[in-house]
Amino acid sequence: MIELKLVDKSSFQAVLDLKISEADERARFVAPNVRSLADAWLYRENGDVFPTAIYWDGEVIGFVLLEMDKEESEYFIWRIMIGQQYQGRGYGRKALEALIEQAKADVACDHLVADYVQGNDKMKQLLTSLGFEETGWIEEYKEVAMRLDLKKEEKND
Repeated sequence: MIELKLVDKSSFQAVLDLKISEADERARFVAPNVRSLADAWLYRENGDVFPTAIYWDGEVIGFVLLEMDKEESEYFIWRIMIGQQYQGRGYGRKALEALIEQAKADVACDHLVADYVQGNDKMKQLLTSLGFEETGWIEEYKEVAMRLDLKKEEKND
């Protein structure tokens, strides 16, 4: 079972120890977790950035950096990664499904936003299969922005 918990003393080192595949690292599809944790620390004053460990059966298998934008009523999935040794087992999908359920339960959240680096076809396919739709191109980072409208989802349920 997937669980999402804020990174704390008990999960900090496990999150740092997670590695991505060499191919993903070369392509720069995912920033290292040390960078994500540094970003979370840097933006901590806002109180809207949540470094979150992804657990499967009590073991840290991945990491997601979330940001809550209250003005836009959205969760922004800043980064998400599953450790190399856990990839290919559907954990990324399960983690995103858990995030979607968490966002739906938050009355302050109307949609989820994510992006992926151009060329990361696995992430594009995963987000698309979960109902995210492309909304634009972020030239500076060579990323494609995607959005999942949760209110639209509820109407279709």
